[in-house]
Amino acid sequence: MNMRRLSIVMVVIGAGLVLGLPFAFDLWPGGFRWGQPHGHPAYERMIIAIYMSLGACLILAARDPLKNAILIDFTILSSILHGAVMTYDAFAMDGEMTHLIGDVPLLFAVAVLLLVYHPRRLARREAAAAPGTA
Repeated sequence: MNMRRLSIVMVVIGAGLVLGLPFAFDLWPGGFRWGQPHGHPAYERMIIAIYMSLGACLILAARDPLKNAILIDFTILSSILHGAVMTYDAFAMDGEMTHLIGDVPLLFAVAVLLLVYHPRRLARREAAAAPGTA
């Protein structure tokens, strides 16, 4: 049952990246667009393309999370590192503090969700709870 929840989490995150992220920069520029008011369109398109690719891979990997655990590991690690860099930049750059309530917490939330439902962790827990194991 928990693997099913993980699959759902992966599809929701993936769909958010594929369907939501491209519009986030325009819907809430203060929370997603760096360098306001001018922004950096080439940088934004690159970030959107990379995260849409990750989202599509998460959706496909949701069919078998345990087999695709390395993608989940990458998503966790890259989300933590990206969020940490953006946290630093939000403090270091003038006018960027709104990212601390925008894209930064979303990255950390993705990492936490995937850590909580990590397939290797769930598989160990399910194996330990299976009858005949002790």
